[in-house]
Amino acid sequence: MKNNSFLFLVFLISSCANFPTNEVSKNCLFPVNNNYPGGLINHTLENSYQDLENKLRVGDLKFFVCRSDDDSSLNILAPIPLSYKENLIKLTFQDQLISSIDIEDKFYRESRIEIQNRDLVSPPSSMQDRIREEYQQGVIAKNTYTQVGLTQATMSLPLIGITSSEFGVRRFINGQPRNRHIGLDIAADEGTPVNAPMQGKVILSGNFFYKGNVVYIDHGDGLVSSYSHLSKKAVSLNQKVSKGEVLGYVGSTGRVTGPHLHWEVFLLGIPINPEIFISK
Repeated sequence: MKNNSFLFLVFLISSCANFPTNEVSKNCLFPVNNNYPGGLINHTLENSYQDLENKLRVGDLKFFVCRSDDDSSLNILAPIPLSYKENLIKLTFQDQLISSIDIEDKFYRESRIEIQNRDLVSPPSSMQDRIREEYQQGVIAKNTYTQVGLTQATMSLPLIGITSSEFGVRRFINGQPRNRHIGLDIAADEGTPVNAPMQGKVILSGNFFYKGNVVYIDHGDGLVSSYSHLSKKAVSLNQKVSKGEVLGYVGSTGRVTGPHLHWEVFLLGIPINPEIFISK
């Protein structure tokens, strides 16, 4: 009888180990190192430093720290702006060199498009106040920082479609140079559902001059994503969303040449390539 009880106890313990729990596993599941402009540095350090967040420097970059379950190691995550020109970043602690990271060159192609509606290319003066207000709303949204102890940032694609414009391309609209493309464009049929690639909370929802119907999602700890040119939105401000939940539907609102989703991802306010977050 004792042997049977012991075997039952072992079975029960081993079975429970496979059950999902509410406890968050701090195993720092983030994109691998993509150390180029528009990418993300993911550098692992032994956790032997006191007050690291305040005394560590990753060159002149912003960074986020994720600690392991047993607190024995940590991941330094630093987004690299598209405009970054340095080819070496030094990690220092109290001005002492810890490590150096090479920054790779990244080729971004040119994109030339023609837009027939001239008011969308060069907006009339009557639209300037609206455009400035919407721009400020976007700046506030992408710089949102809600401390949640984020331990993973792997995403699924928000929809299946054709990549019509990659992140980082140098844009020319009607022959005029414009800002770099800081999102990923996915072309699909009008009305195709757009799903949340990761859980979060709606922090901005509106109908913007350039972005059309747009939704911004706060995923926590400075990770924010946005979804533009929707034909219709399916979520509301302050709504919490689960991974896979419908945010809206592909459309052609705002400044577009056809129906598609414009998907942006920001870390600490810096736009980075959404593709590096997609779990393989």
